[in-house]
Amino acid sequence: MPFFQATKVFALLSCLACWSLAHAADSLAPPHAAIIEGKPVPVVAHPNQAVLLQNEAPELAANKKLVHEFWRTVLLGGQVTKTTDYLADNFVEHNPLLPTGRDGFQRYVTEHSKPAAIPTTIPNLVTMLAEGPYVVMALISYYPEPDNAANTYTSTHFELFRVANGRIAEHWDSSLFRAGQQVPDYGNQRALPVVGVSGDAQHVLLANATPSLFVNKRLAFDLWRNIPEGGQEALADIYLDPDYIQHNPNAATGREGFKEYFKRRPDSNVESYLETPLVAMVAEGDLVVQVLQTTRTQNGVTYQVPWFDMFRIQNGVVIEHWDTASKGEIPAAVPGGALGL
Repeated sequence: MPFFQATKVFALLSCLACWSLAHAADSLAPPHAAIIEGKPVPVVAHPNQAVLLQNEAPELAANKKLVHEFWRTVLLGGQVTKTTDYLADNFVEHNPLLPTGRDGFQRYVTEHSKPAAIPTTIPNLVTMLAEGPYVVMALISYYPEPDNAANTYTSTHFELFRVANGRIAEHWDSSLFRAGQQVPDYGNQRALPVVGVSGDAQHVLLANATPSLFVNKRLAFDLWRNIPEGGQEALADIYLDPDYIQHNPNAATGREGFKEYFKRRPDSNVESYLETPLVAMVAEGDLVVQVLQTTRTQNGVTYQVPWFDMFRIQNGVVIEHWDTASKGEIPAAVPGGALGL
């Protein structure tokens, strides 16, 4: 390697190391993996899950602990009899592959899991955040490379929970149908469709008594209105840090990579609301998770699924982004495209 290139790489790694130390101290996101110019950055797990369970508001910390314990005890530990400790009587499920209702969920877990040791941590957990009744978990997804299934790449899987009276009352996640997979016939226990809010009524979901969280939610909302939906990629200079870190496996990291990705999106009118129905906006610390109602068709079946985007905000601009995209997904309104940042 020529000396000037080696010097540049060393300087980049040195800066990255310093930045990561500072980032780990005050962010809910994990320190990111190494940046390679022109490439998306792999998704990594948070090194300290105990930090993710903290919140200055006792009720939000309790909600995060509830979800964390439920995941470890019931889903990873297979302790089905503990389901009633975590799920409400009228539990609502939105994943179309699962039955709704606590009894239906309990039967499903009984059929698909075995008791095991309850782990102290959740494998591949990227972050957790809580606001109001909502708790979001982000985890690493691993997919086979399209041109070499022996290798894998990363994306992000999301779980959204609504907590009421100390129990999980409702659940959404980012699972999609796989090729050949059919919707189970659960009869009157079929999962409920995903339903979002349309028009200016979406603005209610941006409210937060903490000014910084309201500002962060508004930033993510306005970015989405103007660029993914409005096609105004030039406005990335306003909303994104020049060193923007991208975890969508289809796009290059960096603000210029973001612009190039969205040049494929045709321009359209910018509305005061999101064209896609908004299910939830959840903010804590420096993170905002936006959840949209989308429609997919697989094996002749049309179903609703939430689309998740997570933004890390620093100094008033978005500096990092995660979503649920797999390789080959391109922006909405491009022929053959799907949502994705």
